[in-house]
Amino acid sequence: MARTALVTFLLSNIAVLAYFGYRALELVPIPDVTGVVATTGPVETLPEFTLHNPAGELQSIGSWPGKALLVNFWATWCAPCLREIPLLIEYQERHRDRSVQVVGIAVDRPDPVRAFMEKLEFNYPVLIGEADAMDAAAAFGADFFALPFSVFTDTQGHVLGVHTGELHPQDLDDLLSVLEDLETGTTDVSRARARLSGRM
Repeated sequence: MARTALVTFLLSNIAVLAYFGYRALELVPIPDVTGVVATTGPVETLPEFTLHNPAGELQSIGSWPGKALLVNFWATWCAPCLREIPLLIEYQERHRDRSVQVVGIAVDRPDPVRAFMEKLEFNYPVLIGEADAMDAAAAFGADFFALPFSVFTDTQGHVLGVHTGELHPQDLDDLLSVLEDLETGTTDVSRARARLSGRM
């Protein structure tokens, strides 16, 4: 009798664990592609959030009005993130006289980020957070969140697209082309979004 009860108890617990394991797999999407992806909700403009900068001061993502932002989420333990940082430094340097601004958001602890920043000369601002930085990424409405993760906006704060995975020179060239066409009025926000997502 006791043995039957024990077997029943164990089988019941296994069933419960299997159910929750299935639900976890079902509810957490796993990225299988990289590139610009559509957002899930009505995230059309830059959401407001505030994180700490390396000096420990709170700073808003709205600190760069009138700039087209490339918001790049990264971490010191993420190899593809570290590979793309020199590309972002070069991009910022080449276009420092234009209305474009790279903003790094480290999904990490402050100490490793500061130590890493001492080794590499950043020419763009970095904000730091752990759970708060993940919440900031989620505010853009992406279907999934994996590092590296980047968001593109225009100078008016319209979100043009989100990019999951490592950025490459062609991605930045495409972004710059779209921003130039927006500036000259030869395209609009809807077409810009379509171009960056590969639909045009």
